[in-house]
Amino acid sequence: MRLQMTAAETGPCVLAMEAGRLFQSIVTESGIMSSTGRDTHGVDFNTVYSAFYPKILRYLARLVGPDEAEDVSQEVFIKISRSLGDYRGEGISSWVYRIATNAAMDRRRRASPIAIPAEEESIAPDSAETAEQHLIRGEMSECVRGLIDALPDTYRAVLILSEIEGLADAEIASVVGATLETVKIRLHRARRRLREALVDRCSLYRDGDDRLLCDRKAPPGN
Repeated sequence: MRLQMTAAETGPCVLAMEAGRLFQSIVTESGIMSSTGRDTHGVDFNTVYSAFYPKILRYLARLVGPDEAEDVSQEVFIKISRSLGDYRGEGISSWVYRIATNAAMDRRRRASPIAIPAEEESIAPDSAETAEQHLIRGEMSECVRGLIDALPDTYRAVLILSEIEGLADAEIASVVGATLETVKIRLHRARRRLREALVDRCSLYRDGDDRLLCDRKAPPGN
């Protein structure tokens, strides 16, 4: 099961999507789209918008925060509208997420420099679903969301694309412009960092419905 939005998260997203529909009509009617006359491989802006706007809005909320997600989403879809003529028929999902990821990284880079962690040369493949993956893929608590937000940008992006958006490793490589091996390394290291943070800062337990949950540990001395 992928991420389920809680009531607190759903409200702002619903409001933003209402604004997004207004934005869609403005883009469609204003002549912003500049791909007329070029081969778009059967893809049109309204189809892309309808299929991806809610997903991209939620994805960007995880990368740049809910306060900036709507603005960045509009930048993304303006870019998409102007770039349809450059679309070469590759996976549409990877293409849209690549534009969204680049926009998010640009926004964060303007706010503060992004440190790119050194990569390991090789890794052992992740095996069965671990506790941290279970928590990410289920309904995340505030504790887990905070730990993911604290990851380096390059790690957070691939982790969200994999565990929440459900993209395959090869699709993620296309989105972030990295090799498949680099994506696997970043995912491995992101999961390892999250695992270490969970052990250090969270108490894991199962509720009456046998769901795995976590709470933030009290600071030492409390």
